[in-house]
Amino acid sequence: MMGDLAAGSISTEAELSAEAQQVFEGVAQALQRDVNILADSASSRASKKRSLDHIKNETLGKLHVAQNPVLVRRVLEIVCKPLIRCLNDSVESCREASVGLLISFAEQVDTVIPLLQYIVPSIASRLDQPEFAEPAEEIRLLLVTALTRLVDITKGGFNPFVEDVVKVLQRTFQDPFPDVKKESCKLVMGLCSHCPRALAYHGATVAKSILPSLHHRHSTVRTLGIQAMRDVLLVDASALDDILDPLKQLTLDKSQSVRECLYKTAGEWLLRLPDRWSIGYKILPLLLAGMTDDVGNSATLCRTYMDEIGALYEREWEDRLKDELDYVQQGIPTDRPRVGARHVARDFTQKTINSCLEGLSDWNAEVRVKSAQILRTFAYYAEENVTGYLGTILPVFNKVLAADEPDVIREVLAAAEVLGSYVNPTVYLDVVGPALRSGAGGATQYRIGCLKALGALLRGTPPSRFDTVRLQTLIGLVSDRELIHNENTKLLAEVASAVAEIVKLIPAAKAAGGNHDAAAQEKAAFELFIMTAQLISVEGNEQVPGVSEVRQKGAQALTTLSTASGLFSIQDLYAHYLEQSLRLLVLSEPSWTRHSPEMRLLRTITVAAGPAVGKQLHLIVPLFARLTALERDSELRDATFDLLLTLLETRPTPLNSTLDLPHHSTPLLSDTILKSSVWKPGRRATALRSKAIKTLVALLQQPPTDGCLGALTIDSVKAAWELLLNVLCSCLEDDEVETRGGTLGVCRILLDGDLFDAPSLKKLYPELLKRMDDARDDIRIQTAKTFAHFFTAATLFSARMQPYTSTSPPGVTSVLVDAHGKVVDRDAGEGARLVEVRLDDVHWVAVVKGLVVHMDDVNPVLQESIFKALQTGTSTIPATILREHLTAVRGRHRSPQYIDALLALLP
Repeated sequence: MMGDLAAGSISTEAELSAEAQQVFEGVAQALQRDVNILADSASSRASKKRSLDHIKNETLGKLHVAQNPVLVRRVLEIVCKPLIRCLNDSVESCREASVGLLISFAEQVDTVIPLLQYIVPSIASRLDQPEFAEPAEEIRLLLVTALTRLVDITKGGFNPFVEDVVKVLQRTFQDPFPDVKKESCKLVMGLCSHCPRALAYHGATVAKSILPSLHHRHSTVRTLGIQAMRDVLLVDASALDDILDPLKQLTLDKSQSVRECLYKTAGEWLLRLPDRWSIGYKILPLLLAGMTDDVGNSATLCRTYMDEIGALYEREWEDRLKDELDYVQQGIPTDRPRVGARHVARDFTQKTINSCLEGLSDWNAEVRVKSAQILRTFAYYAEENVTGYLGTILPVFNKVLAADEPDVIREVLAAAEVLGSYVNPTVYLDVVGPALRSGAGGATQYRIGCLKALGALLRGTPPSRFDTVRLQTLIGLVSDRELIHNENTKLLAEVASAVAEIVKLIPAAKAAGGNHDAAAQEKAAFELFIMTAQLISVEGNEQVPGVSEVRQKGAQALTTLSTASGLFSIQDLYAHYLEQSLRLLVLSEPSWTRHSPEMRLLRTITVAAGPAVGKQLHLIVPLFARLTALERDSELRDATFDLLLTLLETRPTPLNSTLDLPHHSTPLLSDTILKSSVWKPGRRATALRSKAIKTLVALLQQPPTDGCLGALTIDSVKAAWELLLNVLCSCLEDDEVETRGGTLGVCRILLDGDLFDAPSLKKLYPELLKRMDDARDDIRIQTAKTFAHFFTAATLFSARMQPYTSTSPPGVTSVLVDAHGKVVDRDAGEGARLVEVRLDDVHWVAVVKGLVVHMDDVNPVLQESIFKALQTGTSTIPATILREHLTAVRGRHRSPQYIDALLALLP
């Protein structure tokens, strides 16, 4: 029997003491039947299970056996092959028990290396097939665990079997059971630790096998996969290019533990890889990504790693950095990264930037966000070394900023700000300028991107870098007519943002230029003011995208500019530049059309300047007169009247802030209003007449001064009286209701001005009587009220003619008056003129008949208005005429109430 056992053993080298040998022989005798059962394929499931349990109990279960590693090895030499044979048993529990025993024996023996040649291939045969020979996932896990334990136990003695294990790993990393993947990662880490040289020949294969685990849905699998990948690349970095993209994707992993493990891996690679300075540019973005991670302590961890990498660089390249290191060691405080870290970034600048720009073109928005964050962080370390690559960076930024996700745009803008803090303004202006003027064929969206990039660069640039010359260059770039006068409000919003940033540079430019550069500084400030005012004048309401942003940024720019100019408010700023702005507009006025944006600018500066407008009437009033000329575009004339109305209707009136407006009555009345009030066919002409009449009303309703009707001098009204009266009579029949109503308002004011004579009254009243038959009751009521003023005007006229009527016979309606205003006989000579001193009775009869008939109207408000008008007229209308007509029609009226009241008033 002992011979059979010896025949089945693997090694019989005597290493036991006599006592231990005796124990071994006893154990071997006790296990002989179990070995035979396990060796017999016909043995039953129960018998095999009992034999496996018996082997465990007789060996590892007995303390005096288990505590002697040599004895345990001798026993393992006997049972090894039977246990290996059980790995292929059809009974799952037997396979499981045999693997467990092999692991337990391996952990107890003094050395298991001689047996690896039997154990490892047997285990590998269960795992390295295209279809797993081992169907049970728990046993596959045990088999991989057995390999892991064997590697840990044998260490370098496992080198001959690394190739077999690599084949196993190629399959186990594809195992659907997550725990098998985890154990495979641990096995890889064990091989990297104990068999690095042997594994180095298979590093790329193992790395590619690990890759699927990096995308597993379990975060623990991904974490262990990263750790395994870390160790594999430290052994052999040849697979780095193949795994780089999956690793970059892990910077966006949802699990903080996975991302942190990735950052640690990148840091370890940069610290421990032999060729770290030649391939480090591939790894550095992973570490930079960690600095942008705002969850947990990842950012701090990565900055610590970067500091260590910089320190390592300083040690290894001390000769190259000696001068800089000596400068730093002098104790000069700085918040810059350490010298070594900056040099690492400098060495990797081109390839790191290219990697980030490639990421900014990725289809995934999260990748674009992360790439922008990495570039921003890298710029912090590279500092001014990014200058040479700005021509490559900015076109990509412009494209992204033109139309991308808001999150991407926000991060790219942040990166551009950091670039602006390190790059000389002259450099980036040379890049942005051509792109802004003609980039992408002048496409609007691309220009929006350019302007966003420019604004971010300006925000990041220290103002002290801008002198007056650079400021003028910047202003010239942004003030391009195609930008300022563009119809795209989103583009204008970005222009306004850029202007707001430029305005902030004025104080620094003034400080740099001093007093000797004051003229250039003032010119720059004025150009910025004009640009901003032009932007604020953009058409559209707040619902139009971009309009509110334009006005908000414009207001910010003007506030900053007013402060920089030593003024107290935006209105003061408008007042300060009003005359200069008007003179600039006057120069271009002859070429204005309905499409010209200068009209909007004129409106903006005149409305916003407030009372200062009254000091520039010598420029404004002639300008209005030219803009409302008959040959100009109707839209331009319409906009001019709108502006004039706005200025006149504002209280207190800016145009008359100096009380000088009446001195400009003639051009306002004759050249501006009356020419546009003459009847012409067409809807546009109708609209212009309406606004012209409204403007005339607004002028006449201004607070009066001596010798004026409102803001018009009486002399100017008299000079244009004939044309004015003709226009009023014409406008009383206008199709536009507002025009008719406004004209009646003008008539009421003029009638109270003691300007009418007999011919004027005779010309006006027939037109007023026509309005009594107007289709609109409100116009009829206004007309009735106007007649009250008509009677007042007649009374004033009679009083004015009193010197003539007192010396002439009763009933005379006209007299001859000489050059001195005295009544003369008919034979007085050629110097006399005929003056009407009263209205003929026929006219009074027409007025009375025309009004009394409407006093029987169904509208009680109209009845009351006519009654009040006639009540006013009782002191003017000849009583006989009024009494005869009232008595004659009393019986025909439905109610004699108003007639009786009027009759009671007559003498």
